[in-house]
Amino acid sequence: MNLMKKILLICFTIVAFSALHAQKVGLVLSGGGAPGIAHIGIIKALEENNIPIDYVTGTSIGAMLGGMYAMGMTPDEMIKVLKSEDFKHWLNGEVEPENMYFYRSANPNAGVINLRVQISKQKAINLKTKILPANIVPPGQMNYAFIPLCASVTAASAGNFDKLFVPFRCVASDVHKKKSVVFRHADLGDAIRASLTYPFMFKPIVVDSQLLFDGGIYNNFPVDVMKADFKPDFILGSVVAYNPPKPDDDDIVTQLQNMIMNPTDYSVPASDGLVLKFDLGKINLFDFSKVDELVKLGYDSTMKHMAEIKARVNRRASTDEVAQHRMDFQRRLPILKFQDVDVEGVDSLQREYVNRIFHHGDEEFDLKEFKQSYFKLISDEAISEVIPHAVFDSVTGLFDLHLKVKTEDQLKLTIGGNISSSTSNQAFLGLTYQNLNNYAQTAYIDAQFGKMYNGLGLGTRLEMPSNNNWYLKLAFVLHKFDYFDGNNLFYQNNRNSNLNQNEFYSKLSVGFLVATKSRLELGIGYGALTDNYNQNNTSLSPTAGNDKSSFSLGSAFARIESYALNDLMYSTKGFSYSASFQFFDGTQKFESVNNPVSNLSDKADSWFQFRAKSDYYIPLTNYLTLGTSADLCYSSRKMLQNYTSTVIQAPAFQPTPYSRTIFNPKFSANQFFAMGIKPIVNFTDQLHLRTEFYCFLPYKAINADSENLAYYSKPFSSVKFMTESTLVFNFKLASAGIFANYNNANWNFGLNIGILLFNPKFTE
Repeated sequence: MNLMKKILLICFTIVAFSALHAQKVGLVLSGGGAPGIAHIGIIKALEENNIPIDYVTGTSIGAMLGGMYAMGMTPDEMIKVLKSEDFKHWLNGEVEPENMYFYRSANPNAGVINLRVQISKQKAINLKTKILPANIVPPGQMNYAFIPLCASVTAASAGNFDKLFVPFRCVASDVHKKKSVVFRHADLGDAIRASLTYPFMFKPIVVDSQLLFDGGIYNNFPVDVMKADFKPDFILGSVVAYNPPKPDDDDIVTQLQNMIMNPTDYSVPASDGLVLKFDLGKINLFDFSKVDELVKLGYDSTMKHMAEIKARVNRRASTDEVAQHRMDFQRRLPILKFQDVDVEGVDSLQREYVNRIFHHGDEEFDLKEFKQSYFKLISDEAISEVIPHAVFDSVTGLFDLHLKVKTEDQLKLTIGGNISSSTSNQAFLGLTYQNLNNYAQTAYIDAQFGKMYNGLGLGTRLEMPSNNNWYLKLAFVLHKFDYFDGNNLFYQNNRNSNLNQNEFYSKLSVGFLVATKSRLELGIGYGALTDNYNQNNTSLSPTAGNDKSSFSLGSAFARIESYALNDLMYSTKGFSYSASFQFFDGTQKFESVNNPVSNLSDKADSWFQFRAKSDYYIPLTNYLTLGTSADLCYSSRKMLQNYTSTVIQAPAFQPTPYSRTIFNPKFSANQFFAMGIKPIVNFTDQLHLRTEFYCFLPYKAINADSENLAYYSKPFSSVKFMTESTLVFNFKLASAGIFANYNNANWNFGLNIGILLFNPKFTE
């Protein structure tokens, strides 16, 4: 019996000794952009073949994927994230339509370049330009992304990377001190985000007072970190990068890589382990669309070396064992629910404003509510950036939300406009003042100059965040439209316009949040309108007088709008809906130089108008989009003194940028329905070809008799068609479009570069 006990004791000692000194495997993942997706294939192959992964170190994309594995994700879950629409938004910084808070959006304008003016408390002025941004991708999406991805994991591990599902390290770069920074204990989201911050592409973040960039600048393959921190028995390295070659004098990309990236040793001594490298072909740094192809590449390459790996790694970790360990870790993850909101970077009044957006008392809120409030806040033009952190409170089991808020400089100078081959050359200049206290205040003044349109607008908006979000807006507009006959490809400077419209109006409105992308505005207004024209359709005479119709009008209106289009000029995604009801009351006056007998003194003029519009884009494939539009209008306005005045004042159908620069009486009516389809071929994200077909059906067309008096045609007796094709290149800041269109039996050709946008008319 004693002998048996001794044997059992010896066996137990041997097993215990073996367990203490079990072979450990470390996985090192290099940086290298999108090709790093191959790392997932390696992990997948190792797990399926029961090869343990005891430690992970990574840089850049290797830090992200290594971190995702360390937080307990399976390879399939990682693939799902990379294929998701959310991930695409993280990379390009675009805000998805459901998170666009149109309610908070300012009126669009033709601005292209912003110049920020900083006013300090000492009243010093500092001009800062935004022509060359510090980063290409807006940071809003990525700042949000690491909250749902990493906050619970950071809480479960108390920020200790040794307590993750798999112990983990990643590296970032401190370019000021010119050294690598190793993350061992931190907010996991901050660590991954810092390691991912490719210069100029993504905005760097500050961690412990250090401004950090992509870890690949100084250490793109952290084998040294693996050895120093974990001392594994076997290292398996995955390399999807290379040291940049000597640059050519005309290769700016390689020149930048040589300036930014330090040379890296992408090897592991044969005695320490194995390095896997891949034939990546022409897959570029930011081509994240080839997920399946890259995962398969990593998987197949690993399987080719599996026999060697198994020969060198004797220990096994069964899939059931790994799954149980993963489940045990994930059970420790607290649910993301928030309690207190702590705001820094702003004063007390601004802090109150931010707090009211996130909650209106002491109630808890969940991740969905946090996301809504976060995107609502960053949609405010007075906010430049919000950096959120979720800090776990072990006593309550809830998270405190820490927000670092950066406000925009108070003054913004905007320059823009449109360069055209026709009469629609425009220059735009705007000045905006923004102030954030316990409410958000914006005041603006802008001016446009051109041959066809000149305008001056000024106004202010006060926003009151509360349980029932609302704002107050006051606007004044003075502008003039000059319409020219033909508007051909090239025009003569001495041409006179066929008619011009002068308007001065003011509107006071109150707006309410209806939904994320919708708002309701109620308001009143007053307008003084003057139309100058020749009834025989010849050009206005600069010497002789012209007929003139004048209107003094008051209005009351209600308008509901939803907007989530991706471009002001040439949309390819999203939707826009609007419906408005307006009542007008005032007087009209007519003066004729050639026929004074027909002059009309002040006459009552009142009517109501309803108009509904829709614009919707349906993605059919990756390369084909179908746009649809509809426009319904009903106006009870009566005929005016003559046909020309009547048709000038009638609601107009102007669906394209070109159609808004001409006066075409065939597409004006008091009651009409119009619809259109817009097949769009997307060659790239920047280049597309759009063809637009429209049908305009007035209920009763406005016609002219022999004395140029207006009368209605029979119902539905007239239908008109319009078509336009445009090749569009999007420069991000603005667009360039080469177009050809056909309407009213005329062909027109032209070019627009910039943003062609006018203040709305009083009756629109």
